[in-house]
Amino acid sequence: MTATVPAPAPSSSDTETAALQRFSTHKILSSQLFGASVLAVVVLVAWEVMSGLTFVIPSPVQTITVLFANLSDPAYLFDLQVTAQSVLMAFVIGTAVGGGIGLLLGLSATLRTIFEPLIIMLNGIPKIVLYPVLLPIFSLSGSKVVMGVLFALFPVLINVSTGVQEIPKVYWKLARSVRANAWQMLTRIIFPAIRRPMLTGIRLAVSLAVVGVVLSEFFATRRGLGRVVLQAYSHGDYPSMVATIMLLITISFAISIALWQWEKRIH
Repeated sequence: MTATVPAPAPSSSDTETAALQRFSTHKILSSQLFGASVLAVVVLVAWEVMSGLTFVIPSPVQTITVLFANLSDPAYLFDLQVTAQSVLMAFVIGTAVGGGIGLLLGLSATLRTIFEPLIIMLNGIPKIVLYPVLLPIFSLSGSKVVMGVLFALFPVLINVSTGVQEIPKVYWKLARSVRANAWQMLTRIIFPAIRRPMLTGIRLAVSLAVVGVVLSEFFATRRGLGRVVLQAYSHGDYPSMVATIMLLITISFAISIALWQWEKRIH
């Protein structure tokens, strides 16, 4: 008959450390909630003041009322769907292309020497000026997706490339010592090591994909929220214009905050 060894009871120092960690986490969350609440109050007050100074900016109550009315309109929901689909396609393609190119640049010093100056130059170009060239090539629907891709891929590319270059050399030595193949190195070493910079690039790519697609819809498109904003401005329907802009800002902000919280939890 074998005797079972009882598990050691947690020491008082371990208990105190866990309690301090819980208290610290609670304190951080409380501070963040307080800061967000103060910021929301300041924004609402400033918004209300600005709405009284100019007719272009409606009051917060009027904006929310118009937004809910728009969201009950099937035509508006279709425009929202069109923009969301284009943004999703631009984000997925931009992230995949940017991540792949960034990985290659991070792994190869030769490729960095050849292509890094070109990438820096392309990243500095105002991408919206390329839209008249893209429009006849990719048509109305395709050109705005390509524009969103151009906006989204560079932050992912740069962050992935930088993250790969900053992987400690001891990781590569460990991989060689255990004879890891390319797939194992990618999934067990590279991806875990660059999770934080990669998530930072993805977080930026979400907002920039929205910017690229909506800006394109301002110029030439049949449907989409960019067209809604432009038509509302042309007709002097400023509450609808501001409500749509606030909807885009809110969605982008919510996704960015969710990704930022995920990024903070990665060690």
